[in-house]
Amino acid sequence: MSGQRTVVQKIIMIVTLSIYLGVISNHYFGWHLLGVAPQMLSMIGIFSSSLLLWLFVAIDWPSLLCLLAMAMLPEVGFATILPLSFGNVTFAFLFFTFILTYALEQTYFIKRLTGKVLHSKWAQRSPWALMIAFYSVMLLISCIISPTILFMIAYPIYEEICTQFNFEKGNRNASMMLVALFSTIAIGTAMTPINHVFAITAIGLYNNAFDSEITSLSYMLVVVPVGLSIFLSLLASLKWVWRLDLSTVSLSTFETLSDVPETTKREKWIVAIFMIVVAFWIAPEMLATLWPALAAFSKSVGIAFPPLFGIVLLGILTCDGEPLLDITKAIRTGVHWPSLLLVSATLALGSMIAREDSGIVTLLNDVMTPILVNLPAMIVVLIFVVWAGIQTNFSSNLVTVSVVTSIAIALAQSNVSFVANPAIITCFIGFMASIALMTPPAMPYVAISVGSNWVGARQAFLYGLWLVLISMVMCMLIGYPIGIMIF
Repeated sequence: MSGQRTVVQKIIMIVTLSIYLGVISNHYFGWHLLGVAPQMLSMIGIFSSSLLLWLFVAIDWPSLLCLLAMAMLPEVGFATILPLSFGNVTFAFLFFTFILTYALEQTYFIKRLTGKVLHSKWAQRSPWALMIAFYSVMLLISCIISPTILFMIAYPIYEEICTQFNFEKGNRNASMMLVALFSTIAIGTAMTPINHVFAITAIGLYNNAFDSEITSLSYMLVVVPVGLSIFLSLLASLKWVWRLDLSTVSLSTFETLSDVPETTKREKWIVAIFMIVVAFWIAPEMLATLWPALAAFSKSVGIAFPPLFGIVLLGILTCDGEPLLDITKAIRTGVHWPSLLLVSATLALGSMIAREDSGIVTLLNDVMTPILVNLPAMIVVLIFVVWAGIQTNFSSNLVTVSVVTSIAIALAQSNVSFVANPAIITCFIGFMASIALMTPPAMPYVAISVGSNWVGARQAFLYGLWLVLISMVMCMLIGYPIGIMIF
């Protein structure tokens, strides 16, 4: 966060820093505070303090503080923490993906694709056809593009559409259209792990903890049907529940995105390389039976190889005497470092919590066994779906993923009576963390939308709540049976 810290933030900082100092001192001086083993108390203190700082103060320096505190524990050290955080393949994957996506964002590809869809014969049939086409192309693009960046591209297009529809700020129809826009982007984000930090972090935590693996394809097989069902429910809600009224709209003078520049050779190369990378994430597993050698190679090099290979190509190939990608500039302006720092901290924290010598696993087992022992697997999964869906709408998505997934994994590892499949839970946590629609703290695009006065905070909350509830239902009705078949 920037600017002056509030009184509440200052109090939280004093409390959390005192906890850090207390648990580290307890560890070194052997005080045995609270009658708890030093390492267990240290991990509980680091976890709770980091969570408070992430939720209420910032995510950058508290992430580094979290890593520092864990590395200072005598049984751990920097030689253990650094490979678990900055040396983790998930961290590398996200770093490379940010750089690769930056190259695509510097082109007119997204605007050009959107413009062609909006000016297609089908979209020009009626205002409803136009809006369905607009939301559909946003859903498609959001599957591979960062949600906040896509919203910043789509928002001016939305305003142009409202202008041509003669909708002004405060208009109920315009409010519904904007909620539908950022909700569509959220749904698309939830449907794939491609360039989406929430799903990738959840998957990374799971893959670090278990011998089995959640692949990009297996994640998508579970959640894409869920996302499509939510999107169709959104369109149905627009027409029959929220009752979007487009009866006064005329498309005779519709000119939005009619003046996008022609495709350049540079753009063609960048888009082609980006699509090759996306294909390499998914295709090898799909073609495993027909081409086992490709699948074996893909598994051996891991998920970080495709984006790294794409970056190398973009750096080597030139157009008009310049490389397709200025990698130095991309690292400086295209990488969201606070998110990466949080990912590095949560990956290490999740691994440390799962260690037997931390004592957290045993503690969770003792506390949760009486609660979970008689619950059906479906109810356990539903608990985590609801938890993730609620928390992500009132706090950081990445914090939600980190906390809820870490606890779910720790419970699954420690508790023989934990009957739910942790892979299914992990997929749903990654999915629901992206369904952040209700409040300004949920996602930047909600804050921007409410701040623009096109939609009120109350409207965003009510419409968003409706879609979050639908998302929870669809996870259990559609995603859960598919998850059982896959995992």
